[in-house]
Amino acid sequence: MSRTRPRPWSGAAPERPLVVGVQPGQDPAVVEQAAGFARTFGTGLVCVWVDPSQVVVTLEADGTWDTTPVDPDRDDDLDGSPDEEALFARLEHLLAGGDVPWRFEYAAGETARGLHAAAEAHDAPLIAVGTRRPGFGGWMTEVVGGSVAGRLAHTQGRPVLVIPVHHEASR
Repeated sequence: MSRTRPRPWSGAAPERPLVVGVQPGQDPAVVEQAAGFARTFGTGLVCVWVDPSQVVVTLEADGTWDTTPVDPDRDDDLDGSPDEEALFARLEHLLAGGDVPWRFEYAAGETARGLHAAAEAHDAPLIAVGTRRPGFGGWMTEVVGGSVAGRLAHTQGRPVLVIPVHHEASR
């Protein structure tokens, strides 16, 4: 079982921050552009990674999530995953020195539901997501699971901002 603890805000906690979906290996343009929108709106940014490889076992009173892998053969550590730590470090690098307060939040399970829950918790004015990753893997994920942006747009009432990611092959 893994444990992941809530991360603090980089500055003063803003009212109604934007929520942006993040994931390991994501194009930095998604976070950078979402931060630009947060700056324009005069608010902050909640960067949410919804890990589909984990399911929540318990949520502790202090906000700590206890999760377990969906795959029973996967090794699991006790204090977060290497992916979570690497993603947090990457966000720190991307958002360092900026004037937009931000925080990282971890969730487990289905991506659209996790982003919707974070948006509800923060009363976010919108949810930002990037376009799917390029190639066959990204296409297959969308065919099997559907578009996260599409599910969000059809299942909740907040605006969904889809940030295009320009891939090398399309330039």
